[in-house]
Amino acid sequence: MARKTKEDSQKTRDAILDGAERVFLDKGIANATMAEIADAAKVSRGAVYGHYDNKMEVCQAMIDRAFALDALRFPSQGESAGDTLVAAGVYYLAQFLEPGSPQRVYQILYQKCEQIEENRSVLRRRELADRLTTHYARRQLRRAIAQNELPASLDIGLAADYLVCLFLGLYELLEASPDALPRCERILRGALQGLPHAASIMRRPPLLDMAPEAP
Repeated sequence: MARKTKEDSQKTRDAILDGAERVFLDKGIANATMAEIADAAKVSRGAVYGHYDNKMEVCQAMIDRAFALDALRFPSQGESAGDTLVAAGVYYLAQFLEPGSPQRVYQILYQKCEQIEENRSVLRRRELADRLTTHYARRQLRRAIAQNELPASLDIGLAADYLVCLFLGLYELLEASPDALPRCERILRGALQGLPHAASIMRRPPLLDMAPEAP
């Protein structure tokens, strides 16, 4: 019997992860089984267990693969911090519409990952992704201030929360109307252009001591 090459092993792993994406998307992580993953991948159960000890290992490998592909495609930083933020937002919104592994994995993470103890390691990956999104927004806002694109008085934390919440809402707009991507880009640009005029998102000056002086 011929020995399997590294290429053969990689093909088997890819088939397993492709099958896992389909099963998790259909049944959720909690209800999926290794047997169903093997059937979806068209490999034996022994082949699945030969690469992964359990369902959660399969899930983590699936996420790793999608995130690695995402990192390769992510738009490079532009000269304008504002344009960079818009480009990043449009990239993820477009990915939401593009069939493929990243789209399926993000759907699994945010729609098919049940809030149970068994899924704790996957939920932590999702929480990390959310924190990285906010961190990225804050970093670009700081750069925008340094480049005089935004006022120094901007409350970076509050502005980042505002942009991230707005961005998440755009997914619902796209879900209802897949041809709305150009509108989403205009909304993102409008939000950034409005920041310098949003008094409620500026840092509050320290309160002055208004107590009367003692006679």
